[in-house]
Amino acid sequence: MSLCCALGCSGGTEPGSLTNRGVGGSGSNGGLNVGNSGSTQINTDPGTPGMPETPDCGSVLDVTYRDFKAYDPADSTTNPDFEMKFMGDVVRRGLVESTLGPDHKPVFKDSVGHPALMGSPTAINTDWQPKDVVIASADSFKQWYNDSPNNQAFYKKLPLAETDAGSGIFGFESSMFFPLSPSEGFGITPKGNPQMMNFLFTTEVHVQFKYTGAQKFTFRGDDDLWIFVNGTLALDLGSLHNAEEGTIDFDAQASALNIQLGGMYPMDIFHAERHTYASNFKITTNIACFTPSIVK
Repeated sequence: MSLCCALGCSGGTEPGSLTNRGVGGSGSNGGLNVGNSGSTQINTDPGTPGMPETPDCGSVLDVTYRDFKAYDPADSTTNPDFEMKFMGDVVRRGLVESTLGPDHKPVFKDSVGHPALMGSPTAINTDWQPKDVVIASADSFKQWYNDSPNNQAFYKKLPLAETDAGSGIFGFESSMFFPLSPSEGFGITPKGNPQMMNFLFTTEVHVQFKYTGAQKFTFRGDDDLWIFVNGTLALDLGSLHNAEEGTIDFDAQASALNIQLGGMYPMDIFHAERHTYASNFKITTNIACFTPSIVK
């Protein structure tokens, strides 16, 4: 987006690098049509130290993408949060509650939010107060990460590759992050955008990981990004903005996240690409092994 792209950051991954394993056509993403994501509940007690790791642990993330159309007040099937007139300014925090809801989804808190306090992954800056609304309402926000007549869901995979052999650092980076091809979902949105790409979508990931110490998870991108660890907000890069970066330092945040060495914990990632004309998405982490968690 100009002043509001989609998640992530630089790099250059084509849409075809993401494998489609779900509903909707294969488009140019090259797909494995495998039906839906299933209905297994997330572990309700993932924080027990010493919990055994499961055999499907790896560095490929299962992702749900939901495609949206550009907002049109005359069309009730559009969402006012996507391609809204306001094109963004800075990271806004406090748009969602600090804990996940019982459905393992973020809970709407405020339409305006507060600027970020630099150097903190979640704290707000009280020196000034933005005025523009960046999320229309709790009702509009509920559609972001839930199936709705206003969106189309696709189930795919996002591989995290080791940056250098033996480095133990894994990541994904794209400055053209369009996991849905122009032939999928609602197609090229907004209509006639210069890149002729499929903007306006959300990204949802549910995984578990083992906390072993000295672990970090860095994200850089636009637009909104919220990461919850053990049900608590660990990184807040909400609102419409250019590519911004934040890091979860699990050791420094262990007390706030209520995590202990040796425990298995859920990490829930929520991103939104809500405005043209850029889409960035970058993950860097020294966590080599994630276990999928599928939420109903």
